[in-house]
Amino acid sequence: MKILNQNIILIIVLFSIGQSVSSFSEDTLDFEMNPQEQFEFYDSLISSIKDHPIYLEAQASVEQTKASLDITRSGNKPQIIFQGNIRNSLLQKFENPLSSLSESTRDQHRTDGSIIIQQSLFDRTIMEEIEKQEYIFKGDIFEKQQKVSELTKEMALVCLDTAAYKIISDLIDISVQSHSEILNRIKMRVDSGRAAQAEMTKAKARFAEARAKKIAMDLKLKSSRATFMQLMPNTKPCKKFINIDQKDLIIRKTILEDELENNFNLLKASEIIKASETNLELAKSSYKPRINFELRGDRYDFTGPKNYDLYAGINVNVDIYSGGKRSAMVRLAKEKLKSARLKREIFKKSLMASSESNFVEIINTKNRLDVFNNAYESYGDSREKLRLQFESSNVSLLELLQAERDYIESAELFILNKKGVISSQINQLFLTSKIMKYFEENIQNDNGAIN
Repeated sequence: MKILNQNIILIIVLFSIGQSVSSFSEDTLDFEMNPQEQFEFYDSLISSIKDHPIYLEAQASVEQTKASLDITRSGNKPQIIFQGNIRNSLLQKFENPLSSLSESTRDQHRTDGSIIIQQSLFDRTIMEEIEKQEYIFKGDIFEKQQKVSELTKEMALVCLDTAAYKIISDLIDISVQSHSEILNRIKMRVDSGRAAQAEMTKAKARFAEARAKKIAMDLKLKSSRATFMQLMPNTKPCKKFINIDQKDLIIRKTILEDELENNFNLLKASEIIKASETNLELAKSSYKPRINFELRGDRYDFTGPKNYDLYAGINVNVDIYSGGKRSAMVRLAKEKLKSARLKREIFKKSLMASSESNFVEIINTKNRLDVFNNAYESYGDSREKLRLQFESSNVSLLELLQAERDYIESAELFILNKKGVISSQINQLFLTSKIMKYFEENIQNDNGAIN
C-alpha cells in the first residue's frame, strides 16, 4: 500500500512537471515584443539618445566646428576698425621761448582717432580656408551621425541581451524545479530500496549543475540590466526580443555594396579627403599675391581745430622668400592628402569584410533557426515520451533527468541563436547607416526624430 501511494505521488509530481514545462513553452518562448511593446521601446530609445552625453557631446562638437567656419568666413567680409589715442605730455622743451605757451597748451593733452575700413579683394588663402572648413564641418556632421548610430546599436543590442538572459533564466528556473522534484522521487526509491545509491549521487550532481547554471545566467542578466540602465535609465529592461522588419534588410550583395557607400564613417572619410585636397591648394596659394582695399580717416586732437586726413589705398602683399616654409607646407599637405586617401581605403576594406560576414549570417537566417528549432522540438518530444514511459515504469528517473538537460540546452541554444540572428540584422542596419532612420520610421512619430 505504501509503494502504491508513492507511485501515485510520483505520477502527480511528474504531471505537475509536465504542466510547468508546457506553461513555459506557451509563455516564456513567446519571446518577441508585440506592436505596442515595440512602439514603446522604440520611443524610449530615441528619447534616451537625445538625453545621452554621447549625443550631447557630438552636438557640441558640431557647433564648435560651425563657429570655426563662421570665423573663417568673416575674413572675407569688410572689417571696420576704430583706433583711439589719448596722451598726456610729461615733459616739454622748446628752443623758441615765444612758442612755448601755445605749443605746450596744445600738446599737453591730446586725443586722436582713426576709422579704418578694410576689404579683401583677392586672397586665395581665405577662399581656400573657407572651403576647407566647410568640408570639415560636413565631416563632423557625419561623425555625429555615426556616434548616434553606434549608440543606437548599443541600446538595441543590450535590449536583446536582457531579453535573452531573462528568458533563459526563467527556463533554468523551471528546470531547477523539475530537477528538485525528480531528485525527491529518486530519494524515495533509494530509501525504499528500489534504486541504488549511485542514482542518488548522479541526481544530486545534475541538480547542482542546474543550480550553478541558474546562478551564472542570473549574473549575466544582472550585468546586462546594469548596462541597460546606464544607457536607458528611464526605461524598463527588455524581457522580449524586438522584431526587425524583413523588408528593411538587404539580401542582394550588389545592392549591399552600393548601400555601404552611405556609411557615415565612409562619408566622413570622403569629406576629410576633400578638406585635404583643399588644404593642398591652400598651401600652394601662399605663392599668390594678397590684395586688399583700405579706406582710412584720421582726426587729430579732438579738443583743437578740426584737422583730419581721409585717404584710400590698395595694399598688395607678396611673400618673396620664407626660408623654405612654403615648399615644406606643400609637402606636408601632399602627405596629409595621401594619408587621408589610404585611411579611407583601409576603412572601406574593413567595412566590406564586416558586411560580408554579416551578410552570410542574414542569408542563412532561416536555415540556422530551423536547425535549432527542430532540435528544440525534437528534444521536447523526446522528453515528453520519456515522461509517459516513466509512468508505465519503462524508463528510469536518470533517463528523465538526461532528457530534461537535453531539452533545456536545446531551448537555450535556440534562444541564443535567435538573439544572434536579430543582432546580425541590427548590425546590417548599422553598417549601412540606416539604423536610426529605421527606428524613427517605425515609431511613426515625427516629433521623435533626431537631427
